[in-house]
Amino acid sequence: MSLKKEILELSRRADTGLSPWFDSRLDALIERGSFLPGPELERVAAKLLDELVAYREQAGVGTLVLGISGGVDSALTAAMFKRAGWQVIGFTLPIEQDPDETERGIETCAALGLEHHNLDLTDQYRGMVAALGALDPRVADGNDEAHRTRRGNVRARLRMVTLYDQAHRYGGIVASTDNFSELAAGYWTLHGDVGDLSPVQSLLKSWEVPWMARHFDVPERIWRAKPTDGLGISAGDEAQIGASYLEFDILLLEMIAALKRRPGLRAEELGEVLELGDDERAREALDAVLRRVRSTWYKRVNPIHLDHPVDERFASLDDLDARLFRPEVLREDQALTSFSGTIPELAHRLVEALDARGLRLVTAESCTAGMLGAAVAAAPGSTKVLEGSVATYCSGMKCDVLGVDRDLIERETPYHPDVASGMAEGVLAQVPGADLALSITGVAGPGPDQGKPAGLVYIGAALRGRPPVVEEHRFEGRPQQVLAATVVAALRLGLKMAG
Repeated sequence: MSLKKEILELSRRADTGLSPWFDSRLDALIERGSFLPGPELERVAAKLLDELVAYREQAGVGTLVLGISGGVDSALTAAMFKRAGWQVIGFTLPIEQDPDETERGIETCAALGLEHHNLDLTDQYRGMVAALGALDPRVADGNDEAHRTRRGNVRARLRMVTLYDQAHRYGGIVASTDNFSELAAGYWTLHGDVGDLSPVQSLLKSWEVPWMARHFDVPERIWRAKPTDGLGISAGDEAQIGASYLEFDILLLEMIAALKRRPGLRAEELGEVLELGDDERAREALDAVLRRVRSTWYKRVNPIHLDHPVDERFASLDDLDARLFRPEVLREDQALTSFSGTIPELAHRLVEALDARGLRLVTAESCTAGMLGAAVAAAPGSTKVLEGSVATYCSGMKCDVLGVDRDLIERETPYHPDVASGMAEGVLAQVPGADLALSITGVAGPGPDQGKPAGLVYIGAALRGRPPVVEEHRFEGRPQQVLAATVVAALRLGLKMAG
């Protein structure tokens, strides 16, 4: 069976097929490797298992509790933890539940050899809804989607209260069972579905989840079941989303790819950029997907915290955890800074402007230490215009590599407009293939240096054959914010020079 046929079969679209746009996009995504074939998914499965084993050993916890809904996600999650050597305790927690869903949950526990407990929470749910009805009677009897959603959230949170109590009882943790598609769609309840560890959250619901479930010996009746949240909100997941999971995943992957190609892309431009043409089904599905993702963004950054205005408390606490306490499997190297969408958009525009004029760029950077060059390199088409980047962080390199006057630095410090000018001219002299040089020198902070205040930055630019120009900036904020603002300002200066 071809990969495409298998995807259609496992995503329950073999009989109905796809509209022309979706069909052609699926072919393209398969060609690009966005829908992984079986051998690649086997490697993904092995990597996820290795991480579950490492977490169990390093964190010193080996017991997991999770709600078994009767659906594929919870069954797959349980199977993966079990395979990784965890003690897995499954709970069926029906609340006015379809008996067939509960029976599938019990079947899952038996098939996977899990310890199983059943606790019917219907009476507790009805009591909670009745109590809330004293505040707003509509929550009890409203039959529109908003009130059904409110009642569904109560169900999900009651279940999570139960699971966390049982995790405490057993000295374990709670599993999250949502997948990547549900994460993007916001198809989960805050504080009702999110647990401690989520092995399937990177997997596409349409293809990777059922493939993995089959791979990990989840009963076929489970992974072929119609997706439903069991909350009574609608007639299944896909009805609530307004698109099949395969349609959702295709659109999501194409939207992500389009934004990488055009960082300044706006949501209202997606229909044209994705070339939906006259495919009405594709347009309807795009509208539905955009509504879901737009209306649920806040869930994916929850809890939203506000930084202290003068102290990097969150970053410091995160660093303390990462260095001293967090299991090694979670201590991945983090980027020194995180930028907003402004930087990739400006970098993309700069690459286009340089390409239009046939110019090539080189950067000479001190406090940003190559961040400007990296931002340009990440933009589509950068290979046509970027020569490279020279990071001359210390004063000696500015002099030895770029030929900046040593007496100037000793007299004025490295934080001076003439130093920025000398860096730009010097790197142009060293890189004959470049036509435009951008240079940066400044004090990122957190405190002053050599008598110069934090946030003082000089950005130089030199077009070959023309005198250099220098801008002085005084940015406010933490070092991360100063560096981000510096890169933004340098990209804007580059656009002026290439305009």
